[in-house]
Amino acid sequence: MFQTLIENKKLAGANCVFWKDGDLVYQDSQGYRNLNTRQPMTVDTIFRISSMTKPVTSVLAMMLLEESKLDLTDPVTKWFPEFEKMKVRRSHSGEFEDAIRPITILDLLTHRAGFTYSEFLEGTPREDYQVLGGDIDSELTTKQWIQELAGLPLVSQPGNIFNYGRSTDLLGILIATIEEKTLGRVMEEKIFGPLGMSDTFFDVPGSKKNRCAADIGFDESGHVTNLETVPLNMAFKNRPAGLEYQSGGQGLWSTIGDYLQFAKIFLQGGHTQLLKPETIDLMCTNHLTPSQRADSRLMGTPIFKENYGFGLGLATVCSENAYETIPCAGSKGSVGWPGAYGGWWSADPNNNTVAIFMTHSMTTPGQLAQGIGFELYEAIDLFINATRNIIN
Repeated sequence: MFQTLIENKKLAGANCVFWKDGDLVYQDSQGYRNLNTRQPMTVDTIFRISSMTKPVTSVLAMMLLEESKLDLTDPVTKWFPEFEKMKVRRSHSGEFEDAIRPITILDLLTHRAGFTYSEFLEGTPREDYQVLGGDIDSELTTKQWIQELAGLPLVSQPGNIFNYGRSTDLLGILIATIEEKTLGRVMEEKIFGPLGMSDTFFDVPGSKKNRCAADIGFDESGHVTNLETVPLNMAFKNRPAGLEYQSGGQGLWSTIGDYLQFAKIFLQGGHTQLLKPETIDLMCTNHLTPSQRADSRLMGTPIFKENYGFGLGLATVCSENAYETIPCAGSKGSVGWPGAYGGWWSADPNNNTVAIFMTHSMTTPGQLAQGIGFELYEAIDLFINATRNIIN
């Protein structure tokens, strides 16, 4: 399916899987997981799944909601008083106003808290966000990270605008605080263990590192190459032992088989159920207003076209059918959320299907502006069209 892209050095390799009605209908591994060593891509390759971490953290939050350990209307200040008197930046000139209300759990789940990522900012606001460290790995303790985030001005009033960013990281730390364990431990006990996800971690064990996909990006000519560093220094190439901070927004490594077990929970049929059906429905229902959907942008590009919305931690299809590459694809009620390093998935409850694509395709904003790296979306489109043919 992707052989031409691989031969033209636009894609190193990829794993893809399509599951329907209890059967693994299609599964394929093509290309390489390491270009230098020519290690082939295999079904058990472990990838940085970046923002595909967010739905996992969001499901965990909803599990705590069912256990009455938190509520969607709870203010973050219930656990972190540091966020009590937040300021909102009115302009790049440094004008501020007081936040009109506290940040809530619902704000974190819907990215309406007023936090963002540094790469979406310019000038002083961008520099301010550097105090948090990398988007994935930070040398700060969680306590230091909370203090630094609380000291940053919000980019919008809580509840007003969809601003993609650090909200899920804060949610992850909040979950760990409630449970009095590391976020990784809570995920292992409540999600990974019950679902049999034995290859999903924040810290990949030494015995499994040989299965990790290399960090792969693009050279100046737009050809795939092994990278010496992760773009924008978002993560350490080799995460130091004992690093305390765990990113609930982007930090997980996983395999396509493990993530399939997670994605199936949104289908509500014949497999391990982590959440009640009504909780799944709440997660998969659009919570953005029409104007918030219309005004959403990611590096200047609209995120939610007319057929899409955002539920609690993941995108949802609001019309009968929507097959855009980003953010997900399927019939009404389908959900998913991609990862910046090339991961993509959709769960379609009406057709009882899950489609997942994984690769490492790491680009910088500058490369994207030059048109480098867009073949990733061509590969995902090929996969989406193949799954549609199977359904039809």
